[in-house]
Amino acid sequence: MDIIDKIPGVIGYATVRADDGAVEETKGSSATDLADLTAYFSSAGEVIKNNLDLGEVRFVSLHYGSNQLVIVRHGDRFIGLEIERGKDPLQIIKQLETPVVIEQPPITVPRSLSMKIQQINLLIDEFGGENEREHWFDLLNQSLGLLGREIAPVIGVVENRLAFKANPPAEKEDEYNGALRYIVDFLVKKAVEEMGSSQARAKVQTVIERMR
Repeated sequence: MDIIDKIPGVIGYATVRADDGAVEETKGSSATDLADLTAYFSSAGEVIKNNLDLGEVRFVSLHYGSNQLVIVRHGDRFIGLEIERGKDPLQIIKQLETPVVIEQPPITVPRSLSMKIQQINLLIDEFGGENEREHWFDLLNQSLGLLGREIAPVIGVVENRLAFKANPPAEKEDEYNGALRYIVDFLVKKAVEEMGSSQARAKVQTVIERMR
């Protein structure tokens, strides 16, 4: 489902099997339990559809806070997409159903932000090594889920790298810088907790050297 990672406005998603509701994948920076919500409301939607003889239901939409969950049937699974409130679910679904190159303006990121993105990706490389990358991406997504709701949909993991999925507003450069500094501090703190201060410090120093 790599196409989902590239859709601007998608904060996170979960996929569950349509036959038994088993969770297949949960990904993104949502602070909500998307897997449980997707499993529950996809099942409930099917029951309501059948009992009321509604015919084909294209999607189910659930609003909460500043976001909304859109659940859509995709082959033999249901996909729950948490998107920014105000985004058109049909446009998101159209991009999901048409696996083509998503046309969007070129993304231009100020150097101060691109350097922070590079630093975070290098920290993931160093902390994760060859065997623990999935764990560190889980921690990265955890930190993204704690960011402001205006920031989280714009920054995400795309093809196993942290990246901007849309142009950050120029007037909010400082806000994004602060968010990225928070992610750096979060990851370094976790590294100290898991591998000790000496090893964590050595890996951080390696990142600093690589960025010169």
